[in-house]
Amino acid sequence: MRKDENLDMNFFKKMEKGFNSHTGSYVFYILAAAAFAFLKSAEFAYGWIAELYPLGDKFVPVMLGITGTCAVISVAYIMLLSFVPESKSIRSKILKIIHIIIEILSVILFIYTTVLLFGFDKGISLENISTGVQYLAPNLAILGMIVLIPLPLIFCEKASNSGKALIASVLIAALTIIPLNIDFSKLEGNSNKNYPDMQFQSENPVEDAQITYESLKNNEKADAINLLDDGNKCWTAQKPDTALSSEYGDINNSVAEIQLKEAKTFNTAVIEETGNQVQYFRLQAYINDEWITVYQSEKIQSLKICSFDAVTTDKVRLSIDKFRDDNIPAKIKSLKLYNEPTRSADDFEVTAYQRIDGDVPTEILSKGDAYVDNYAKFYDVYSTVILFGAVNWDENGNISFGEKGEENFAKQVEALKEIISHRSNKNHQVKLIITALADGTGGSHGGVNVYMGKNMETIADQIISLVNKYDFDGVDIDWEYPASAEDWSNFDKFIAKLDEGMNTNGKDRILSAALSAWNLGLSQETFDRLDQIQFMAYDGNDKDGYQSSLQQAQDGIADFANNGADISKINIGIAAYGRPINSTPFWATWRDLEQANYWDSKYYNVADCNQIYEGTFCSPALAGDKTTYALLTGCGGVMVFRVACDKTMDDPNSVACGIQNTLNRYITNW
Repeated sequence: MRKDENLDMNFFKKMEKGFNSHTGSYVFYILAAAAFAFLKSAEFAYGWIAELYPLGDKFVPVMLGITGTCAVISVAYIMLLSFVPESKSIRSKILKIIHIIIEILSVILFIYTTVLLFGFDKGISLENISTGVQYLAPNLAILGMIVLIPLPLIFCEKASNSGKALIASVLIAALTIIPLNIDFSKLEGNSNKNYPDMQFQSENPVEDAQITYESLKNNEKADAINLLDDGNKCWTAQKPDTALSSEYGDINNSVAEIQLKEAKTFNTAVIEETGNQVQYFRLQAYINDEWITVYQSEKIQSLKICSFDAVTTDKVRLSIDKFRDDNIPAKIKSLKLYNEPTRSADDFEVTAYQRIDGDVPTEILSKGDAYVDNYAKFYDVYSTVILFGAVNWDENGNISFGEKGEENFAKQVEALKEIISHRSNKNHQVKLIITALADGTGGSHGGVNVYMGKNMETIADQIISLVNKYDFDGVDIDWEYPASAEDWSNFDKFIAKLDEGMNTNGKDRILSAALSAWNLGLSQETFDRLDQIQFMAYDGNDKDGYQSSLQQAQDGIADFANNGADISKINIGIAAYGRPINSTPFWATWRDLEQANYWDSKYYNVADCNQIYEGTFCSPALAGDKTTYALLTGCGGVMVFRVACDKTMDDPNSVACGIQNTLNRYITNW
């Protein structure tokens, strides 16, 4: 026999020995176990799998059976190596060959299920990988335990030691897996998210309800019952088959109908989603023998609070109308209903930024009392008006009132006060504060940091004088953004000087700051000095391009709390303008959006600056939801940027109308 033939034989012998060793068998066991978990997690793909493969509906169960068998055989072979001496006939060459075939099959199954779960057949993308991880996550911990069970056998050569190791590993796995299946989220202090709790004053009637109908596509299991409890299981709403069924016409929407124990009145719904697949949904009530839509919107995400006029019914329907990917189900964790009563909320703020060069106050007054009275309806909603963009600073820290000078500034301030006095409810107090430092003054963002670093003391003194001279109720700082530790140190000193300088002679003025949740470098002392925080919960496009979502507000509030802020000072931002879904620098106003309606935040043909683009706004309904969330979580209030972007309140699609509707539902005598 030639030398190279000997080398080849030695190579194959080493390969065969490796495949049939403790370690080799364990590696292929892991691949088979992972393939089983991947296929089990890829339930969203079962529909098209059934249509594509010859076995049809039986393909997935058969594949799960084959994959599970491969895993069982591999772990059995590991036990054989551990407990049976090599001299026994049971460890024959035929058995080794069969085992190698099983190992090769395990590799094939692992590759196939990996492609299926992570969508690699459509190309490699972070979104597909993220989706796969999302659906694998509930099975990941158990998979880890299953993988670890036979691991001690690899290091035990004696049968007695192997037996003890196996028993120990099974006990450890049992003690680990059992707690993983307990829902600890119901126990106080065990939430994995630092979101503030919402304080409801009413009971949820859904707890005693029943599911009377659930639209199902081929091979889909009925699981809408999971909507009615707080467990970890979800209703997996799927895009239906596009063919009429014999009884229902649900060919585009996935629906679940809920029969309440008796007729109930409710004005608030809370819906939880695991993931971010829902792109449009409706909540309907069965009234006078027909389904009436009481709420609709684009997004659910981790928690969607829905505020609407009170309805009374014993039947409720949740309809998922659009999916991000028709092959991936939406996982709806729960639906709760409440009938929240009005409550006293004396410290709740509805703040709005207003320029005097947009809706020019003197020009508004010149249009007559009827126009002024209509415009002044804004101030029946807003409790604090922040005068924005009226002053700026040069590089040497000198104040400027623009081309028209301080005389025009004074005239416009008085005109604005006159307009505010035309509000319908004269008992409703409206405070007027001024943004005396704002983004854009002195050039770029970096320019603010430069001239504030040089002239912080001088600028603070001039702001204090300005506030005293015009008797403003306070000052707002919109420093976008301190970029270094030195910048934040100057910010802290600046706020301290303003706080101490404004509140002299018995005055108790408001100190406000506009902040983004992602840029928080201020000290705890500065947090404590601030009376209001205008949280800019907008301009943060998510993966679908939504730039003022409720999810953004929730995440931001959690970030503020983690950084030491008192959330009772935070006003959640509401954009009265829109942004392109691709974040390009255009800002269409809600006022000019001709197709605007009360419910929708996304529009497909926004005309702005000689551009046509898909853009997202904060609809009146969403503005109301943000207001509801702020109220029920104990936040300070909400903030609108800005008045001139909004439709006047004689239009029911005004953003301010959405806020007012919420105030009327939940607050006594706003």
